[in-house]
Amino acid sequence: ASPPRVRVEDAVLRIASRAPDDHSAIQTLADAVQSRRTTAERLTRALDERVRLRRRALIQSVLADIDAGACSTLEVGYLRLVERAHGLPVGLRQARASVHGPIYRDVLYETYGQIVELDGRLFHDNARARHRDLDRDLSAALEGLRTVRLGWGQVHGDPCGTALRVGELLRRGGWPGHPHPCPRCAGSASTAPVWCLRVT
Repeated sequence: ASPPRVRVEDAVLRIASRAPDDHSAIQTLADAVQSRRTTAERLTRALDERVRLRRRALIQSVLADIDAGACSTLEVGYLRLVERAHGLPVGLRQARASVHGPIYRDVLYETYGQIVELDGRLFHDNARARHRDLDRDLSAALEGLRTVRLGWGQVHGDPCGTALRVGELLRRGGWPGHPHPCPRCAGSASTAPVWCLRVT
């Protein structure tokens, strides 16, 4: 084709590798897949063709998370900073349900009757979207499922405190485990939340 151009996958990987920080790199990858311009599988294949690439290990692990169903920067953040880092059970991502047509729940802990919805501003900023979210929560309640909605502040601002509270919700639903401290909250006694220092 003319003028010369690169494949979407090559462009996305190049932008992610040159991003100013890891958060921007994750956002580039998540946005490319969420917009359906490419898939995590195609990006992974393109990454396999590049032996040397800045942030290669991060990009590879983020693509694995996206392929597992974490579809946005906020969802990847929840998976890494809250769920995985604190030993919470693994939730089912993009769980399909059909209440009034097909819907997808961000994270479903089916065994424990808990849904976690991750609300970034982009898709939850108008009255129609808010109505749809509340309607989904009401329908989930009729199925015996509890819903909690988390945003940027809970996931990126206070992942340790969020893990404690989500862990408590899961325990109320029957989870026998406990969240454990992550490197962030275990690293410094002066900045760690008190619960992180007590929970084993």
